[in-house]
Amino acid sequence: MRYSLYQSPHLLLLQGYSQQHDSLVYVLNRDRHTVGQRTPSSKPSIILSAPDILPLHCTIRRHPLPDSGQAGGRLVLEPIPGAPISVNFSEVGRRTVVLHHGDLLSLGLYYLLLFKDPAQAQPLPAHALARLRAVPQSCRLCGAALGARGAASPTQATLPRRQQLLLEFEPHLEDTLLQRIMTLIEPGGDDHKLTPAFLLCLCIQHSATHFEPGTFGQLLLKIARLIRETVWEKTKELAEKQAPLQEPVSLASCAMTDLVPDLQPILFWMSNSIELLYFIQQKCPLYMQSMEEQLDITGSKESLFSCTLTASEEAMAMLEEVVLYAFQQCVYYVSKSLYICLPALLECPPFQMERRENWSSAPELPEELRHVVSVYQAALDLLRQLQVHPEVASQMLAYLFFFSGTLLLNQLLDRGPSLSCFHWPRGVQACARLQQLLEWMRSAGFGAAGEHFFRKLSCTLNLLATPRAQLIQMSWAALRAAFPALSPAQLHRLLTHYQLASAMGPMSAWEPGTQDSPDAFRSEDVLESYENPPPIVLPSEGFQVDLEADCLDDSIYQHLLYIRHFLWGLRSRPSPGSGAPQPACPEGVHHAIPEGHLEAPSCPLASRDPGPAAREAALERTLPLRGAPWPQTPSGRQPGRGGSQAGPPHKDSSCLLTPPSTPLGPEPRDPDWPVPSGPCGKALPERQRNGPRGLPGAALEGDSAAPEDESPLAPSSRSSSTEDFCYVFMVELERGPSGLGMGLIDGMHTRLGTPGLYIQTLLPGSPAAADGRLSLGDRILEVNGSSLLGLGYLRAVDLIRHGGKKMRFLVAKSDVETAKKIHFRTPPL
Repeated sequence: MRYSLYQSPHLLLLQGYSQQHDSLVYVLNRDRHTVGQRTPSSKPSIILSAPDILPLHCTIRRHPLPDSGQAGGRLVLEPIPGAPISVNFSEVGRRTVVLHHGDLLSLGLYYLLLFKDPAQAQPLPAHALARLRAVPQSCRLCGAALGARGAASPTQATLPRRQQLLLEFEPHLEDTLLQRIMTLIEPGGDDHKLTPAFLLCLCIQHSATHFEPGTFGQLLLKIARLIRETVWEKTKELAEKQAPLQEPVSLASCAMTDLVPDLQPILFWMSNSIELLYFIQQKCPLYMQSMEEQLDITGSKESLFSCTLTASEEAMAMLEEVVLYAFQQCVYYVSKSLYICLPALLECPPFQMERRENWSSAPELPEELRHVVSVYQAALDLLRQLQVHPEVASQMLAYLFFFSGTLLLNQLLDRGPSLSCFHWPRGVQACARLQQLLEWMRSAGFGAAGEHFFRKLSCTLNLLATPRAQLIQMSWAALRAAFPALSPAQLHRLLTHYQLASAMGPMSAWEPGTQDSPDAFRSEDVLESYENPPPIVLPSEGFQVDLEADCLDDSIYQHLLYIRHFLWGLRSRPSPGSGAPQPACPEGVHHAIPEGHLEAPSCPLASRDPGPAAREAALERTLPLRGAPWPQTPSGRQPGRGGSQAGPPHKDSSCLLTPPSTPLGPEPRDPDWPVPSGPCGKALPERQRNGPRGLPGAALEGDSAAPEDESPLAPSSRSSSTEDFCYVFMVELERGPSGLGMGLIDGMHTRLGTPGLYIQTLLPGSPAAADGRLSLGDRILEVNGSSLLGLGYLRAVDLIRHGGKKMRFLVAKSDVETAKKIHFRTPPL
């Protein structure tokens, strides 16, 4: 039954974010409504799509009036900590607000809604009309208020502006926070690549301004060491992968398409290190000055000041080391690809008629030149994709040009007549190829660097492209003037090779003059040295990380909100071993305990105590979408899952997830399809699945109306509205004789129709089934700390297969409807 707007309270959209997804009216006809952004693990009642809206942003709950026999009541807005919410342009913070007819709700930077309650008053109150006239228009890109036409009113002047970028945390959460930031962004994904630099700079800012004097120096060292260790680990993995290709012999063995994914994390952290280094260079003196003013520089305090200064200098030195090392490694591996394809430019095939479908279009590049250009272009695209500072990107391209020009020139001078370009027709063609390459460099914006580093090679090919009749009439002095880039030794060697290739006798006119004679016969000056590359100069301007910027990228701001939410989840978690019950939080669901089971104390992560070390590792890798713990039975089993504790781990290793003959399991055909939730694949009774009273405790709330017989939820604390989040937990498995025992499928090949790695089958008796927590339809989020978000199916499965004998998975528990949809729609790749 549709409720009339004249009978039910509702929210009227005054300003939104997406014309495609926003609704004009949101009817508040239930006892509880959740407001937030829809994600794979969150299905709020009122879905808003702006990037600064949290998965669970706030809750609107009906509170019955005391001493009233009426069925209705007043509506109360319960915000989630960290969610930007204003009522009538006043920040709500963490307090509960009673909604009145005519209130204006600002959710984030984009959404403005008008609350109307027909039961309170028909016309809008006068103060509500005054607020509506003062409502500013916001920019859809950044959320900032647009300037008014004419003089600004006092009301407009007091409107809230974009929130200041802050990241508040406690000292004991510092290490966990840094680990989460370091693994937050996938270098090959679509997120803003400088997000870690923004977040780490916010950490430094908070530590320097709120913690004990000198604390931020140690934080700088932690950040620099983490980045250095990450880059070293990635370069080590790349070296091991490239070890069989130390001497590549074909283009396919050193293709850039295979190299780019391995270079992404190295360049990713080089880019972030450059931004971090500049921030520390600019802000550290200010922080030190503030610290000096706070401390009386005497005795031990002088030592503290000195230690902080030393720590900041050491951190900057480490970041510089990271930048230079990453630069060197990337140039080295790209140069290996160039080493294979560059020599083909000197061995040009005979002239061929160029076939063009349209003579007005530019001719296509020859194949040998196309290979070289593709390497440059791939390197340039990678640098731009990872938002490497433009000056550093230009220096890297310049270094590649230096290597290319030096390699080709040395091959010409060393191999001599064995190259076909020493014959005039081929020399002309090689010269034309070089001009095409220089033209591409000019079109890419690197014309000056190309002209500089290919100058000697250009002079050499111009000499070889000069007609023989003209060349033999030139004297040594004339040749020196015509080709000034070549040294006397290089020109003499080139002329000697030319005479041999042309079967000419000695040319007396080409003998070096008296002034150049000593230098012309110095063989050590013939070949160009690779030891004089262009210098690497760190930039001094043009940086992107600015914590005081008026407009911030939506992706960065969304990740900042996510980290705030992540910290909130850490604060609400009890310390290990405290034995205190975990408080309710808006980060997961509360699963009801089925009847017939006794309640037992619960641990923060799972049904088993993995020990302090495992708890600490799991704490560092936990997403903020974690839920409340599963209550345990005395036998150690999780209620309603049908699983048991894992037995002794198998010692035999296997590289397969499941044996090739593992069945794929039944496909759901009707609503009565059983939902396997244990190693034996038995269906749960409806009573156990939905809790003791039939309430869907583990089901996610969607857009559909609530059942007629659903009991209204009591107006409890704010955190009681968190059933819109799925349960996320950590699982550690050890491979058995048959592998892990999980059959995985890409969500795109199921009725679900969304990307992701889902569990389709569990092999009875396997480690995955014996653990007791995994079920069909569960989604794998991370493997050994590596996020699978944004990865393709094959790459994700490959990551699991090569993850070692003992593996750690971050798993999102799916609801019943999701589990039913996990079956083949099309054959997987």
